[in-house]
Amino acid sequence: MVPKIEKEIRNQRAGIAGEKQILFELKNSHIPMYVLHDLYLEYEGLSAQIDFLVITRRRNFVIECKNLYGNIEINNHGDFIRHMTYRGRNYSEKMYSPITQNERHLALIKQLRMAEKGNILTKTFLDKNFDVNYRSVIVIANSKTILNDKYAKKEIKNKVIPADRLVSYIKMVNSEKNAEDCLRRT
Repeated sequence: MVPKIEKEIRNQRAGIAGEKQILFELKNSHIPMYVLHDLYLEYEGLSAQIDFLVITRRRNFVIECKNLYGNIEINNHGDFIRHMTYRGRNYSEKMYSPITQNERHLALIKQLRMAEKGNILTKTFLDKNFDVNYRSVIVIANSKTILNDKYAKKEIKNKVIPADRLVSYIKMVNSEKNAEDCLRRT
Protein backbone atom coordinates (compact mmCIF):
# COMPACT_ATOMS: atom_id res chain seq x y z
CA MET A 1 0.00 0.00 0.00
CA VAL A 2 2.87 2.38 0.75
CA PRO A 3 4.22 2.37 -2.85
CA LYS A 4 0.72 3.28 -4.09
CA ILE A 5 0.57 6.24 -1.69
CA GLU A 6 4.07 7.32 -2.70
CA LYS A 7 3.07 7.17 -6.36
CA GLU A 8 -0.02 9.28 -5.65
CA ILE A 9 2.10 11.86 -3.78
CA ARG A 10 4.59 11.95 -6.65
CA ASN A 11 1.76 12.44 -9.17
CA GLN A 12 0.24 15.24 -7.08
CA ARG A 13 3.60 17.01 -6.86
CA ALA A 14 4.08 16.66 -10.62
CA GLY A 15 0.60 18.10 -11.20
CA ILE A 16 1.33 21.09 -8.98
CA ALA A 17 4.66 21.67 -10.75
CA GLY A 18 2.91 21.54 -14.13
CA GLU A 19 0.29 24.06 -13.04
CA LYS A 20 3.06 26.38 -11.80
CA GLN A 21 4.63 26.16 -15.26
CA ILE A 22 1.34 27.14 -16.92
CA LEU A 23 0.81 29.96 -14.42
CA PHE A 24 4.31 31.26 -15.22
CA GLU A 25 3.52 31.27 -18.95
CA LEU A 26 0.22 33.10 -18.40
CA LYS A 27 1.70 35.69 -16.00
CA ASN A 28 4.45 36.50 -18.50
CA SER A 29 2.22 36.61 -21.57
CA HIS A 30 1.54 40.36 -21.59
CA ILE A 31 -2.03 39.58 -22.60
CA PRO A 32 -4.82 41.30 -20.65
CA MET A 33 -6.69 38.45 -19.00
CA TYR A 34 -8.28 37.10 -15.89
CA VAL A 35 -6.94 33.75 -14.72
CA LEU A 36 -9.04 31.51 -12.49
CA HIS A 37 -6.91 28.66 -11.19
CA ASP A 38 -8.15 25.40 -9.68
CA LEU A 39 -11.80 26.28 -10.20
CA TYR A 40 -14.40 23.91 -8.77
CA LEU A 41 -17.90 24.05 -10.28
CA GLU A 42 -20.98 22.18 -9.20
CA TYR A 43 -24.45 22.27 -10.73
CA GLU A 44 -27.39 19.87 -10.53
CA GLY A 45 -25.31 16.98 -9.21
CA LEU A 46 -22.51 17.45 -11.75
CA SER A 47 -19.10 18.81 -10.84
CA ALA A 48 -15.87 19.81 -12.52
CA GLN A 49 -12.41 20.75 -11.29
CA ILE A 50 -10.93 23.04 -13.92
CA ASP A 51 -7.19 23.68 -13.84
CA PHE A 52 -7.44 27.11 -15.48
CA LEU A 53 -10.22 29.26 -16.87
CA VAL A 54 -8.56 32.10 -18.76
CA ILE A 55 -10.84 34.99 -19.69
CA THR A 56 -9.54 37.37 -22.34
CA ARG A 57 -11.31 40.20 -24.12
CA ARG A 58 -12.21 38.00 -27.08
CA ARG A 59 -12.44 34.42 -25.84
CA ASN A 60 -12.38 32.12 -22.83
CA PHE A 61 -9.97 29.22 -22.56
CA VAL A 62 -10.60 26.12 -20.46
CA ILE A 63 -7.13 24.73 -19.86
CA GLU A 64 -6.41 21.22 -18.65
CA CYS A 65 -2.80 20.92 -17.53
CA LYS A 66 -1.02 17.59 -17.92
CA ASN A 67 2.48 17.23 -16.51
CA LEU A 68 3.00 13.79 -17.98
CA TYR A 69 6.04 11.54 -17.77
CA GLY A 70 7.03 9.38 -20.69
CA ASN A 71 6.14 10.10 -24.29
CA ILE A 72 2.55 10.52 -25.42
CA GLU A 73 1.07 9.21 -28.63
CA ILE A 74 -2.37 10.23 -29.86
CA ASN A 75 -3.61 7.73 -32.42
CA ASN A 76 -6.20 8.15 -35.19
CA HIS A 77 -8.99 7.11 -32.79
CA GLY A 78 -8.06 9.89 -30.35
CA ASP A 79 -6.62 7.49 -27.78
CA PHE A 80 -3.83 8.82 -25.56
CA ILE A 81 -1.08 6.22 -25.09
CA ARG A 82 1.86 6.76 -22.78
CA HIS A 83 5.17 5.10 -23.72
CA MET A 84 7.87 4.90 -21.06
CA THR A 85 10.99 3.04 -20.09
CA TYR A 86 11.43 1.84 -16.52
CA ARG A 87 14.43 -0.19 -15.36
CA GLY A 88 15.39 -0.99 -18.93
CA ARG A 89 11.94 -2.23 -19.98
CA ASN A 90 9.53 -0.47 -22.32
CA TYR A 91 5.93 -0.03 -21.21
CA SER A 92 2.85 1.38 -22.91
CA GLU A 93 -0.46 2.22 -21.31
CA LYS A 94 -3.64 3.86 -22.46
CA MET A 95 -4.66 6.97 -20.53
CA TYR A 96 -8.04 8.53 -19.94
CA SER A 97 -8.45 11.21 -22.59
CA PRO A 98 -7.87 14.73 -21.25
CA ILE A 99 -9.93 15.94 -24.22
CA THR A 100 -12.95 14.02 -22.93
CA GLN A 101 -12.24 15.38 -19.45
CA ASN A 102 -12.17 18.96 -20.74
CA GLU A 103 -15.30 18.44 -22.86
CA ARG A 104 -17.14 17.59 -19.64
CA HIS A 105 -15.83 20.81 -18.10
CA LEU A 106 -17.11 22.80 -21.06
CA ALA A 107 -20.49 21.05 -20.96
CA LEU A 108 -20.93 22.04 -17.32
CA ILE A 109 -19.93 25.65 -18.01
CA LYS A 110 -22.43 25.75 -20.87
CA GLN A 111 -25.14 24.32 -18.66
CA LEU A 112 -24.43 26.93 -15.98
CA ARG A 113 -24.43 29.76 -18.52
CA MET A 114 -27.70 28.54 -20.09
CA ALA A 115 -29.35 28.39 -16.67
CA GLU A 116 -28.49 32.04 -15.98
CA LYS A 117 -29.92 33.31 -19.27
CA GLY A 118 -33.52 34.41 -19.05
CA ASN A 119 -35.09 34.37 -22.48
CA ILE A 120 -34.95 32.06 -25.46
CA LEU A 121 -33.15 34.60 -27.66
CA THR A 122 -30.12 34.94 -25.36
CA LYS A 123 -30.05 31.17 -24.81
CA THR A 124 -30.07 30.60 -28.57
CA PHE A 125 -27.26 33.12 -29.06
CA LEU A 126 -25.19 31.51 -26.30
CA ASP A 127 -25.80 28.03 -27.68
CA LYS A 128 -24.85 29.07 -31.22
CA ASN A 129 -21.66 30.88 -30.19
CA PHE A 130 -20.45 28.80 -27.25
CA ASP A 131 -17.86 26.80 -29.22
CA VAL A 132 -16.37 30.00 -30.59
CA ASN A 133 -16.26 31.83 -27.26
CA TYR A 134 -15.02 28.92 -25.12
CA ARG A 135 -11.99 26.97 -26.27
CA SER A 136 -10.70 23.70 -24.85
CA VAL A 137 -6.93 23.44 -24.54
CA ILE A 138 -4.85 20.56 -23.18
CA VAL A 139 -1.39 21.81 -22.21
CA ILE A 140 1.49 19.38 -21.83
CA ALA A 141 3.57 20.99 -19.09
CA ASN A 142 6.53 18.60 -19.06
CA SER A 143 9.05 19.93 -21.58
CA LYS A 144 10.73 16.50 -21.75
CA THR A 145 7.58 14.76 -22.95
CA ILE A 146 7.53 14.05 -26.67
CA LEU A 147 4.08 14.36 -28.16
CA ASN A 148 3.45 12.18 -31.21
CA ASP A 149 0.16 13.29 -32.74
CA LYS A 150 1.08 12.36 -36.32
CA TYR A 151 -2.01 10.18 -36.73
CA ALA A 152 -4.40 12.24 -34.60
CA LYS A 153 -7.33 13.97 -36.26
CA LYS A 154 -6.93 17.70 -36.87
CA GLU A 155 -9.56 18.69 -34.29
CA ILE A 156 -7.59 16.80 -31.62
CA LYS A 157 -4.18 18.09 -32.73
CA ASN A 158 -5.45 21.66 -32.40
CA LYS A 159 -6.43 21.11 -28.76
CA VAL A 160 -3.17 19.61 -27.43
CA ILE A 161 -0.15 21.90 -27.17
CA PRO A 162 3.11 22.12 -25.22
CA ALA A 163 3.36 24.75 -22.47
CA ASP A 164 5.77 26.93 -24.41
CA ARG A 165 3.16 27.40 -27.18
CA LEU A 166 0.26 28.38 -24.89
CA VAL A 167 0.73 32.14 -25.17
CA SER A 168 1.10 32.09 -28.97
CA TYR A 169 -1.99 29.83 -29.16
CA ILE A 170 -4.08 32.31 -27.12
CA LYS A 171 -2.85 35.20 -29.27
CA MET A 172 -3.62 33.32 -32.48
CA VAL A 173 -7.15 32.37 -31.42
CA ASN A 174 -7.84 35.89 -30.17
CA SER A 175 -6.64 37.39 -33.46
CA GLU A 176 -9.29 35.47 -35.39
CA LYS A 177 -11.95 37.98 -36.29
CA ASN A 178 -15.14 35.99 -36.61
CA ALA A 179 -16.76 32.66 -35.88
CA GLU A 180 -16.05 31.19 -39.30
CA ASP A 181 -12.29 31.83 -38.92
CA CYS A 182 -12.29 30.21 -35.49
CA LEU A 183 -14.16 27.11 -36.49
CA ARG A 184 -12.11 26.64 -39.65
CA ARG A 185 -8.91 26.34 -37.62
CA THR A 186 -10.27 23.78 -35.17
